[in-house]
Amino acid sequence: MKNQIYIATITALVLLLFASSCQKDDGFLDKSPNGVLSTSNFYKTAEDAEAAANAAYSILHDFWMKSIAFKKDIISDDAVKGQGVDLAALTNFDNLNFSATDGVNQTIWGLYFKGIYLCNLVLDYVPDIEMDQAKKERILGEAYFLRGFYYYNLVIRYGGVPIMSTTKNAEKTPARATREATWAFIEENLTTAAGLLPWKNQYSAAEHGRADKGASMALLGNACLFQEKWQDAFDAYKAVIESGNYSLLNNFGDIFKPESDNGVESVFETQFKGGEEFSYGNGFNFWVRPRNGSTIFGLGFCMPTQDLVDEFEEGDPRLRYTVIREGDIISEEVKDFPFQAAWAPETGMSYGKYVVDVPVGGNAERHEQNLKQIRYAEVLLGYAEAAFRLGNTGEAVAKINLIRQRARGGNTGILPDLTGSEDLFAAIVHERRVELALEGKRYFDLVRWGLAVQELGSLGYQPARQGLYPIPQTELDVNPNLTPNPGY
Repeated sequence: MKNQIYIATITALVLLLFASSCQKDDGFLDKSPNGVLSTSNFYKTAEDAEAAANAAYSILHDFWMKSIAFKKDIISDDAVKGQGVDLAALTNFDNLNFSATDGVNQTIWGLYFKGIYLCNLVLDYVPDIEMDQAKKERILGEAYFLRGFYYYNLVIRYGGVPIMSTTKNAEKTPARATREATWAFIEENLTTAAGLLPWKNQYSAAEHGRADKGASMALLGNACLFQEKWQDAFDAYKAVIESGNYSLLNNFGDIFKPESDNGVESVFETQFKGGEEFSYGNGFNFWVRPRNGSTIFGLGFCMPTQDLVDEFEEGDPRLRYTVIREGDIISEEVKDFPFQAAWAPETGMSYGKYVVDVPVGGNAERHEQNLKQIRYAEVLLGYAEAAFRLGNTGEAVAKINLIRQRARGGNTGILPDLTGSEDLFAAIVHERRVELALEGKRYFDLVRWGLAVQELGSLGYQPARQGLYPIPQTELDVNPNLTPNPGY
């Protein structure tokens, strides 16, 4: 059994101390926690601090958080929802018809703010606990990182949102911050986290999977990329690259295997555990089961599009690891579409990443496998984009070529190196799509590049909405200080 960052204390802590959750008839930000435990009798020991930090990660294990990247893919041109009427709550996302009354939208908003609340509890109360200073700084650094991570995921969806920096005397009906102020808060959190956290190689084996300095700097680079702060993005990514903590795996096909969890290409992952005691609370990776290749337990969600397949260059090995097509052999079966009539794979193809090669009839979802949030290839591609924007063509080409060289695996007949004479922006757009395909990045890339109308217009993209989700109606109903997003 691999090491995990969470312990049994999380369940008790979340259930007892953080019992409040989003409701259909009330806004999340207008809630106060209830339960048996309280801040006056819990935050006393180093063990309490550790449990509180672990609880701040627990949002990542929620059912909808596990399928967030699935949701992010079907709003792009890379995939459709699949599975007919099953998970009908995601149909509006599939059709780019976001609604302020959509329950999934409300859940996403509420869960990220709940995660922020859990981080704020750590940052409010752990500083006063008498404990080892180095461990305290690590715990605080994790909370700063996670708060930045949760806000990052909010701002790319909703734009400026309320900034909640404390649980003490917090405003119950806060106004929205501007998008600029929200990004500034994210940068502040990630910079602080980077100053407190160790590098990945400074963690013990038992601590692998925790947020570290590299994750903080990588996410800071992403945040700066979204804001077109090219030099800041370049510098943040460069720190990760020069740390010596990361490298590309030799074989692209190994990235999403369980044995590669927390490996050399991992920058930040959601940690899961397997075993026979299966339950949602046990933390299985939702990505494995709906996308596994077997007709026995594959569910046929997140069906890749032909448009995505056509993006791959001839002979690119990444395609066969990304998309399962008729005739492919998965888990001892020859893939014959449709899986079964009930699965209704609209595109005739299935998702390939995270497929676990288990015997037919096996329980793939019980297999230990983490969900990749940030990997080193994304850092290299972000660095290349920032370098290109700064006019440093040589650095941009060099990093893209590292990605292409790994992909071709020694086969010099495919994926030739870039020379720098190409349309480099188009090359970056292409390489990000095929390398990070179906990892939930495409839609937000298109929006920030200004390409969403061009690429998603025929799929229902509405430019008046500026690529943003609606502020949930339940929040608008209870908080007069919130304002709707444009186009809603």
